[in-house]
Amino acid sequence: MDELNKLPPAISHKKLSFLLLNAQKDNFASLEGNETYHDEQDELIKELDNWELSTKSLLKKISNKNEKYLKEKSSSSLMALGAMEVHLTMALQALQAFRRDI
Repeated sequence: MDELNKLPPAISHKKLSFLLLNAQKDNFASLEGNETYHDEQDELIKELDNWELSTKSLLKKISNKNEKYLKEKSSSSLMALGAMEVHLTMALQALQAFRRDI
């Protein structure tokens, strides 16, 4: 009961963030020892690999634009296709950044 008396009545966001960043990890709360965690992580990595391959294939097809097909499209459709190409490229870069941390 004495522990409750030691709690401050209020705490600033700055101090709370500092405490959170410097807190020790709880070994019991960690999922890394859990077999299900590793299975799910492996599944995620496989899905990301598949997504990367299909996205690279799609980007290759977009960059080798078929002029005959694109003549039928409006300028806004072409801009949308270009925007999608840029976003997919950025997503691949984000995936590479994620993988550096694995």
